[in-house]
Amino acid sequence: MFKSYDITAGRVSECPPEIIGKIQVYTTPDEDDKRYLVEECGIDEHTFYSALDDDEISRIEYEEDHVAVIMKQPRNYKGDRSLNFRVASFGMFLFKDRVIILQAEPMYIFEHGKMMLRGNSIPGIMLRMLYHSTHHFLEHLRIIRSVSDEIENKIEFSVTNKSLVNMFTLLKSLTYYESAISANQVLLTRLRSDSRKLGFSEDEEDFLDDIKVENEQCNNLADIYAGVLTGMSDARVSVVSNNLAIVMKQLTIINIVFMPLSVITGLGGMSEFTMMTDHLWWPHAYSGLILVMAVIGYVTYVLTKRVGLGERKKH
Repeated sequence: MFKSYDITAGRVSECPPEIIGKIQVYTTPDEDDKRYLVEECGIDEHTFYSALDDDEISRIEYEEDHVAVIMKQPRNYKGDRSLNFRVASFGMFLFKDRVIILQAEPMYIFEHGKMMLRGNSIPGIMLRMLYHSTHHFLEHLRIIRSVSDEIENKIEFSVTNKSLVNMFTLLKSLTYYESAISANQVLLTRLRSDSRKLGFSEDEEDFLDDIKVENEQCNNLADIYAGVLTGMSDARVSVVSNNLAIVMKQLTIINIVFMPLSVITGLGGMSEFTMMTDHLWWPHAYSGLILVMAVIGYVTYVLTKRVGLGERKKH
């Protein structure tokens, strides 16, 4: 799928199909797109595939007539039950008069909202995308924090592994995010050192410095969230185990209470009981049996609770 964009009054806007803007985006490029980009535009085939590979790290390469940049961005979060926050790569190829962008799937690659940003030149477009990527990571980190708090509240009363699995999934996602944000930070540092070579204006250099600061804050935030989740893992596992132990204890008490009652019930169903109470009217005999069972069950319950409290006081 091909779309083109242009910058009008400081904002990125999509061009009509008959107009080719200076920002050209190829999403899930097919063989015809690949042939055009590699053979006619001069994009290296290895770099072409790297732009579509999620495992590639952020980097910049200087070619004869263009600059190739690979950067990381969060995948669009769908809000499903899997809680998977994944990272994708996309490529940007800066020519003198245009920018070609490659992405493996449709993603938001420009800023949302109506805010005007610095960076209207060809190199400045790359800064806009890095700015958007950083804020996209920040938005997802806020979601991860919210989901983490929700899972923590559920774990307090949980006796299953579902909440723990969700927590470990979030921790795995944060690991990917940390790696991607760190890779983007290295890319930003390289761009800052090559700012004159890339043709950044003074205003765009200031914009790049601001993006570096925000990306560093984003990296620190991801590191903090990952550390909190890692540090609380053992405690939350203990909470689930303790909840399960409480349930098992309650079931054990019920089992202990009914064990002697089962013996008495078995005795009451035998012919010997009928023989022993032959001189009594049967409603009185069985009413007495039920009363005795109730008393024994209550006494057993009280003794079991006292034993449990006694052991707890010793600890």
